[in-house]
Amino acid sequence: MEYFLRTYVQGTGWSVAALQTAQFVGKGPYMARKVWEWSKVYIQDRKNLPMSKSSRNWTKSRIEDEDLKDELLVHLQSLGKYVTASAIVKYLAKPDVQRRYKLSKTVSLATAQNWMKTCGFRWTTAKNGQYVDGHEREDVVNYRQKKFLP
Repeated sequence: MEYFLRTYVQGTGWSVAALQTAQFVGKGPYMARKVWEWSKVYIQDRKNLPMSKSSRNWTKSRIEDEDLKDELLVHLQSLGKYVTASAIVKYLAKPDVQRRYKLSKTVSLATAQNWMKTCGFRWTTAKNGQYVDGHEREDVVNYRQKKFLP
């Protein structure tokens, strides 16, 4: 819209400026009409600025659907201690799940990773050390020093 208004202010006609703007972004006459409409509305009310499609005002993530989120969390918990984002991709590829949530395809791996981060999962590596949690507990130390190695 900014490009359109700059072109118009420089002396190009309204319709021509709209078409040039649409062609500049690789679109055609439909986009020219939309730019023209958005600009007209903006000129009438300076607070009515259209947001981009990537704005959170226009789009909502599917993970915000509480039913889907709860079902995914239950599924991930059923898999055990080690879960991956690919488990979400595979689960959402099932036809019954797609039908239930009106999905046409599964999500990408990157989207699944973002969803896991949103749900509070974090990426860690398994520790392969000699000791496990609890090796310093009093009863464990007592057992090692008095019974295991007297």
